[in-house]
Amino acid sequence: MRLLLVFLSLVSIARAELDLAPLDAWIKRQKTLKTLDADFVQERKLPSLKKAVSTPGRMRMIRPGKLLWELGEPVKTMAVSDGSTMTLVDVSKKRGQRIDADSAKARQFTLLSNEAFRDLGSFQETFELVESRIVNGIYQITLKPKERAMRKQVAWMFLDIDTRTNELRALALELADKSRIRTIFTRTTINGKVDPAVFSPDLAGYLIR
Repeated sequence: MRLLLVFLSLVSIARAELDLAPLDAWIKRQKTLKTLDADFVQERKLPSLKKAVSTPGRMRMIRPGKLLWELGEPVKTMAVSDGSTMTLVDVSKKRGQRIDADSAKARQFTLLSNEAFRDLGSFQETFELVESRIVNGIYQITLKPKERAMRKQVAWMFLDIDTRTNELRALALELADKSRIRTIFTRTTINGKVDPAVFSPDLAGYLIR
């Protein structure tokens, strides 16, 4: 009985230490975000590899719905969405696949622009908040998607938020196959000019299914 009481006390303390103020401040800033242009480095770690593979990239977004992820210099793969359909493109092979922009697979890319970020309540309806801490001014929070279809794609999420600027510094996803993709943002421009034409890339000569 004593061990059970100790365990319950530890669980209670852990829950009490979950600090939501930095998360709330960051989500509130998302309401003012209309466009985003960011450079990043994406680290992909596979269970079969000892070292992560790093690839530079660029992300551009216009709310609502328009999104472009580009990986590689020059670009080797990209994901582009017009709000209703997302196209995943292998530039090197000139092949692509169209998927519903609201599908779980597409939302790996559109997590930063969906309804979950409307307010803290919506965020908590979408994600289970597991634990949080602040390290050198960076708020780190661990999440689990609540939706079953999303969990089949993404088992865990990890956010790094700068508490001084309320900007996202890194986003990590642990996928169902135990691989992990960590995106570290190196330059971010909020509400600058983004050319809408970039969301309609020229795919002439590509095999799109």
